[in-house]
Amino acid sequence: MFRQYQEALIRLFYPAACEICHAMLHLEENILCRDCAGRLDVLSWPMEETLVEERFEHLDHAWALYAYESPLKELLHGVKYAGKDYLLKTCREKMIRLAQAVTSDFWYDAILPIPIDRLKLVKRHFNQAEILAEMIAPWLTPPLRLSLLAKRHSIPSQTALTREERAINVYGAFRLKDPRRVAGGSFLLLDDVLTTGATANEAARLLKHHGAKRVDFLALARTVAPEEKNRILSVALRAPLGRGHCKQCPHAKTV
Repeated sequence: MFRQYQEALIRLFYPAACEICHAMLHLEENILCRDCAGRLDVLSWPMEETLVEERFEHLDHAWALYAYESPLKELLHGVKYAGKDYLLKTCREKMIRLAQAVTSDFWYDAILPIPIDRLKLVKRHFNQAEILAEMIAPWLTPPLRLSLLAKRHSIPSQTALTREERAINVYGAFRLKDPRRVAGGSFLLLDDVLTTGATANEAARLLKHHGAKRVDFLALARTVAPEEKNRILSVALRAPLGRGHCKQCPHAKTV
């Protein structure tokens, strides 16, 4: 009870705003208001639909938890470009459950976050894939290995490239600091967003070149086809508003 009064007093002098719509948060809310949290929840797939149906040349399996749409886009933008790594906490519980399901079905010798190049690390001061991995690792059996896989150099923007061009663009982008630890092993790669899969597939190619027997990939979110995007957004727009105050949220319906 004392803690509740303490938190209420803190909010009185230091009010918190929703990271998406900037509405003032109620005492029971954290990071996101109830409306924006509900719309984020709509973007998550049921456990049985998290397996990515697309097949990759070197990856054995891939899973993703969310559709990469608003408001998740805004959250990850805040993580990458505003240094707000705490925003990943809004996805932590669901991400832990998916990771536990994956690692209970398959054995992995290590979890490997997709590394970023030194220039990006200097600009951001952190790798969002590592932050995500460190957030869920305490609840998983496989150990987290941050130093096994490294990025050789920066990769030019892939936004306007085709799938084939992306594969060429990332070829040779990674290196292994100790290839001897890879032979015969199984590894779970981890990153924030799966787009075409070219980056993860290249990392898997390198691992298998050095003898890895299995490489899977787990992403927080994945991009979706236009028809799937329309279906998801239509569901999100029908989601009831919890507080009716979120009028300024760009993803909210009119109230």
